[in-house]
Amino acid sequence: MIKLIASDLDGTLLDEPNRISKINLDAIEYAYQKGAKFCFSTGRDLQSVKDITCLLKHKPVLLLGNGSEVYDEDENLVFQNFFNNKYLEEVCEIMNEHDVPHMIFTTDGFYTTTDPVEVRQRFIERIGKIRNQEMAHIFATNMDKPCNNLVQIEDIKEFAKTKKILKVEGFHYNSKPVEDVKKVLEKFTELSHLSTGKNNVEVTNLTATKGLALKRYCEYANIKEDEVMVMGDSHNDLSMFEFFKYSFAPENSIQEIKDHAYKVVKSCDEHGVSQAIYEFIK
Repeated sequence: MIKLIASDLDGTLLDEPNRISKINLDAIEYAYQKGAKFCFSTGRDLQSVKDITCLLKHKPVLLLGNGSEVYDEDENLVFQNFFNNKYLEEVCEIMNEHDVPHMIFTTDGFYTTTDPVEVRQRFIERIGKIRNQEMAHIFATNMDKPCNNLVQIEDIKEFAKTKKILKVEGFHYNSKPVEDVKKVLEKFTELSHLSTGKNNVEVTNLTATKGLALKRYCEYANIKEDEVMVMGDSHNDLSMFEFFKYSFAPENSIQEIKDHAYKVVKSCDEHGVSQAIYEFIK
């Protein structure tokens, strides 16, 4: 019996920014009726998922920051897995050297070592170029988005002494600078770097991955690995596919995810999550 369904958001559950189709919502409700909880497994932070959690009739488990934080259904913190602050200055310098803007996600806000106005502008421009102008407009006008709440760090050494950092995210409309940054990041054996696409990189603690976080939550909730379904489309979902057998990839997923999937289902625009739920949960 499946007791937990963990799904990525962008490119998997959502067919538009912050929207779950009625077909997928009905399937999630069906899963709850069959005794399964639902979990948002995402690189987003707590504030960024609030507009989505309210769409469900039942509150989901929240696996955030690619595994940096996990909250239960009542938003009680289960555990956090922080970035190793001794590497913060060097990681930010690497991104700046390659002209890759960055945002630092902490437990009390969003920061950058460069000009917040420029970072915001470049982030929104990137969304418009790699996705569409409608989504860029959503990010530009939603004041809850991290890009609209950035604070510039004046003294990074003092900042690193006190802040609890979940992740550092770098981005660019061109994949080449991001790939160059990722090559340099390979030297950090205590850090993990993952991407949700070719144009971004998210740096976290080595053990802050979706798969490890979900495994840890299952131990906490007394859920066996064969009682879990996972769904995702990108590199930051791969660790879930490696830990959990019943993994489902929408048709729009990268090939590596498809290769590791228990089954490939319809694309996110065709409500692939609902297909996986109805076919697997009886």
